[in-house]
Amino acid sequence: MTTILKSPTTLRAAGAVLTIAVLAGGVALMRGNDAQSSETAAASAAGKPAAGTPDAGTPAATSGATKSSAANLAVASAAPAPAKARAIATLGAVQVDRDELLRQLEALPPQSQAQIKDNRAALDQWLRARLAEKALVEQARAQGWQDKPELQRAFRAAEERIMLQTYLESVSRAPDDYPAVADLQAAYERAKPQLTQPAMYRISQIFLPVAPGDEQALAAARKQAQDLVKRAQAPKGDFAALAREFSRDATTREQGGDIGYAPLAQLTPEMRPAIEQLKAGQVSEPVRSAAGLHILKLTDVRAASVAPFEQVKEELREALRTQRQELAARAYLEGLLNAGTVSIDGAALNAAFEQSQAGQSAKPAVARAP
Repeated sequence: MTTILKSPTTLRAAGAVLTIAVLAGGVALMRGNDAQSSETAAASAAGKPAAGTPDAGTPAATSGATKSSAANLAVASAAPAPAKARAIATLGAVQVDRDELLRQLEALPPQSQAQIKDNRAALDQWLRARLAEKALVEQARAQGWQDKPELQRAFRAAEERIMLQTYLESVSRAPDDYPAVADLQAAYERAKPQLTQPAMYRISQIFLPVAPGDEQALAAARKQAQDLVKRAQAPKGDFAALAREFSRDATTREQGGDIGYAPLAQLTPEMRPAIEQLKAGQVSEPVRSAAGLHILKLTDVRAASVAPFEQVKEELREALRTQRQELAARAYLEGLLNAGTVSIDGAALNAAFEQSQAGQSAKPAVARAP
């Protein structure tokens, strides 16, 4: 595509409102349920013989077990077991059930949900990949992989990190009624310079390519361009029809040369002065670029404006809440440090560093291929 635009820059109105680094990785909500439930723990404890009871196999133990089993059976008959979620996909003993699939889908934006619903191949591929992951986990568990010391350390570190993040979030969460409307309005006024949207220019072009250094072709293109400018500037001139017939930009030719709206900063440097001098509906003289000649028409101009308050209100709210939570989390951590006396053993610290360096030196060097 031969275009008069530079690579577009991402313009997010509220993205520049407040630059906020949220403490502890965004104080993200990462709630897990990896621990055994209290009901399961109680059932496991009930299944173990209590200290001082007769050994299994004695008449007393057998009689007690029979009575216990009968009682448990009666309770189980009276209370129906909870319905098991229906399996969506299975691989041997592992499955992806409906609840797991729903959790994954609900975590996606609405647009992505609609896309994946209509893309059965992608959904099937995800299900197959998830089944393979679960089968691999079961295989590792069967070999006691989770009991490896390094994995146990990783589990403990992950548990500590999740507890830190979720607890810190709970003690630093902003009140539900924050920010008030007055706070939002004040933040909007402060952020107006960053919320300004630049003027947008809708431009059409007729492009005549010229190879670099080909003076003869350049002269011919200039002559043709001047003729096209006269025809386009005539009272009944049809720029779109001329672009469809003569422009050599395949991307915009079928649209009558229409490039669409763009801010001045995205135009190539050669085009900016020409566009700035035009009024809506006017056609420029031929503009020379490294690729050839461009005849430009300014179709419309949208004046620079500030994003309205209602458009950015929700993003402002989230930014202010995040900022407040960051400050509260930092203050809470500082309070913990100030509540007691911090003591650092310099000798022990130096010894740890020396041990670490000695361990690094003891590692065998990796031989490099010549």
